[in-house]
Amino acid sequence: MNTIRILHMYSNILDLYGDSGNIEVLRYRCKMRNIDCVVEYHSLGTENTDFSKYDLIYLGGGADFEQQLLGDDLQKCKESIMSAYKNGAFLLLICGGYQLMGQYYIDSNKEKIPGLGLFDYYTVAT
Repeated sequence: MNTIRILHMYSNILDLYGDSGNIEVLRYRCKMRNIDCVVEYHSLGTENTDFSKYDLIYLGGGADFEQQLLGDDLQKCKESIMSAYKNGAFLLLICGGYQLMGQYYIDSNKEKIPGLGLFDYYTVAT
């Protein structure tokens, strides 16, 4: 049986749209195809996560406050996430997760939240 390894990042913070439901759907779809689905979690303050061992890295949605809250923690993971992506890990990014992978995000208070710079875009709240 094949196995897919998923890392759900900041599940307790980036869940603005009930994003944990996306993980449940992925589990269900894998089960229907006889694929083992292993989901692990990276939370604020987690250290030494080996991002390269995952097939899919998932970041859900969050409001401006949540994105600011985890910005520094995410920056500590930058090189490891970038390496995993360059080596074939897929990223599933919703809302704030998408914004944080770009160059930066200008929030509704006109504050600039640095992104990881994995992709060449930026986002601005309107």
